[in-house]
Amino acid sequence: MSFRSTRINVLALLTLAIPGAVRCRCARGQQAGPLRESRQILQKLADFSPDPCGPPYGRENDWHSAYAESLLFQKAEHIVTEELNSHTAGPGSPREHAEQALRRLERVSADVNASWPEMNRFHFEVLDLPPALIIKMSVRADDTFSVFGIPAEVSGKPNRYWHSIGWVGESDEHNVPQTRLDLYPLHRGPSGNARFLASFSFSGCAGSFGVGYDAWEWDPKGDGNLEKIIKQAGASGLSDKVEGFPQIGKLQTEGAAITLPYCWFSPIDTWDNPSLCAVDTYDISGDQIKFRTREYNRPDVLPIAKAIEYAEQRDYPAVLAYCASEDVARRLVRDTGPYFFAGDLKVTPTGEGKERVEMESTRVDVEKRAGRWLVVAFSFE
Repeated sequence: MSFRSTRINVLALLTLAIPGAVRCRCARGQQAGPLRESRQILQKLADFSPDPCGPPYGRENDWHSAYAESLLFQKAEHIVTEELNSHTAGPGSPREHAEQALRRLERVSADVNASWPEMNRFHFEVLDLPPALIIKMSVRADDTFSVFGIPAEVSGKPNRYWHSIGWVGESDEHNVPQTRLDLYPLHRGPSGNARFLASFSFSGCAGSFGVGYDAWEWDPKGDGNLEKIIKQAGASGLSDKVEGFPQIGKLQTEGAAITLPYCWFSPIDTWDNPSLCAVDTYDISGDQIKFRTREYNRPDVLPIAKAIEYAEQRDYPAVLAYCASEDVARRLVRDTGPYFFAGDLKVTPTGEGKERVEMESTRVDVEKRAGRWLVVAFSFE
């Protein structure tokens, strides 16, 4: 299969590529092996606390359960794939068969992890997007999803069997103890391929947390292709009410245009909350996804944050894009230290389309010129 994502579970793909790996018409009783193995994995997980950030506190080992959780998700994939392929010509929808298989695994977890809160045991949700199934799986404080489909060909030969495309999760990339996930169906383009959005939230045991949006498209033609078509990362703080910095936009996943709101940490933050926020709009009406617009909650102070960010990296061309003159950009690159902290931030209008922004030891003047705010002067004390 042709994949353009680095977080697809390659091990699972290699296993499924073996001839006959998903071609058995297994009777329901033949799933005893995978269920028994899943029970053993759940028993290992029972040695951990139900939540890596919950009591008993201070057990470092509770943070290191990703391997066992990954094994459990792979076993769940195996169970679902077998169930789907054992009923290819039988009654019931693929969704019903997948749910039937995963309910058995839920019951095993309810038994083995009976001492855990119900919410931390193994659970699942199915997003039915024919000809694909997207299944969210969760255990402890870790969410992930797996995509199931029937590629038209396998090794150049016609295929009619279900394959697991592999599980995908933000925890691989961010290595954090808590990952939460929501799935949303998206508008299909003229090709009719299934599309969906995965909205992630990931965090440590305290403080701010990250957010991420990944949109995917499944094309069953040929060997099949699961392609990431949108990626946007951001952050969220302890509160969504930062004085003077309102959040902007709402998550909208229905229709031919979607909006993705997010915030991010920048040099002008005054505490453990990202001040700057944006909302991106994408046109997904066609087969080619098109970025449409980006709106900011505070376009007036955005050039200050961007100019300082790039000045810390000594990236003069990038700094110049947010400054009104080459002289200002050069001095920013020359004089900005490696760790800028805004502290208190005060914005004072100084005329039409003009503002003075005062921070702990910095004063910056910005002006709106030709529809854009630019840094026109600054001084460091």
